[in-house]
Amino acid sequence: MTTTHLGRAEQGRARSKPAMGRPLLFALLLAVAAAGMLLLLVAGPSIALPLAIGSATALMMLVGVAWMVAGPRL
Repeated sequence: MTTTHLGRAEQGRARSKPAMGRPLLFALLLAVAAAGMLLLLVAGPSIALPLAIGSATALMMLVGVAWMVAGPRL
């Protein structure tokens, strides 16, 4: 039977993936993008086409920003 020394156990945890990203901000940005898409789907037929395209583009960019903010861990 082998035992793990306390110092070695803590070193193993330190070598794991560092905690990166901001999961709460990521979730918030994705929720805002989802709500915006839902609003765009509901109001889409009654708004002008250029405004709808611009809104969809802005929401896609928001999702991209959310992924950049999330970091490599998410």
